[in-house]
Amino acid sequence: MIVGFGNVGQKMAAMLTEERDKYPGLANLELKPVAIFTGRHGGLVNAQGIDLAQALKQYRGSGGFPATPLTALQALETLDYDVLVEISTLDIANRGGLAMAHVRAALDRGKHVATANKGPAAFAYRELAALAEKKKVRFLFESAVMDGTPIFCLGRALRGVRVTGFSGIFNTTTNFVLSRLEAGESMASAVRTAQELGFAEADPANDLEGWDSSAKTAILANFFLDAGIDPLRVDRCGITGVTPDAIARARAAGRKIKLICRAWREDGQVRAEVQPREIAGDHYFAMINGRAAALRLEFDMLGPLWILEENPDLLDTAAGVLQDLLAIAGEG
Repeated sequence: MIVGFGNVGQKMAAMLTEERDKYPGLANLELKPVAIFTGRHGGLVNAQGIDLAQALKQYRGSGGFPATPLTALQALETLDYDVLVEISTLDIANRGGLAMAHVRAALDRGKHVATANKGPAAFAYRELAALAEKKKVRFLFESAVMDGTPIFCLGRALRGVRVTGFSGIFNTTTNFVLSRLEAGESMASAVRTAQELGFAEADPANDLEGWDSSAKTAILANFFLDAGIDPLRVDRCGITGVTPDAIARARAAGRKIKLICRAWREDGQVRAEVQPREIAGDHYFAMINGRAAALRLEFDMLGPLWILEENPDLLDTAAGVLQDLLAIAGEG
């Protein structure tokens, strides 16, 4: 069952249908949706299976699907399916919102979950991971942080190595806007450019105010450090207060301002923050410009490991969801 059929959902559908020949790694992955739900544009329900290519064509042609007698939650509680693909929009204000209810309902029925929605792992990772283990199913969220970069796959592959902390630049919009501010563009103009290029939301508040970064920081802290926190417990400051003067002063000193996400252990507790920080010009983070992202992991028995992502787009995010589905199908 697919819940959410926006840009990521449509890209995933295209990769599995009309673009499939480009991706030989998907050869053994066959999906038969029994339902596809959108937030505001109807849905499709067919217990015998939905033709994904036809559904994509229908959605593009009419801008949506017909209204359905079932809500997504009702369908998750009653229909026969194997996997929930939850790719709806992050809802910070309601602590994960409907996505939380969707994931809980699927796991409680012993169904696997692959989600790009940050809410469930950010607000209830311990609970949902424990429920998945109890029901002997998978709760996977590779696309929740840094798109399809296999961060969590790496974490599950570690043997005997303990992560002690991390830092990173995770939000594409804020990093792009800061790069444009360095070039002399205004905040408003930089945001409009990001929107025109298709990776900033129509309402960019979650990005600019640091909520998206806080959600990603909470997920990483929960997964790697067993923090048991949520985005509301991350010490958060976005970039709306970053002024051209501050950018100019940093540049004159050979430094850059970046929105840095961090978590570390201190006095037996995990602390986490999202803050604009001045970074030395020769630091790796200073080189993360435009739409790029980066993660630095620290370990007890390994030197720091850097993971860099260059200019991600919808393909990367959709690929992360497909990686999770392949893992559930036993292909990874």
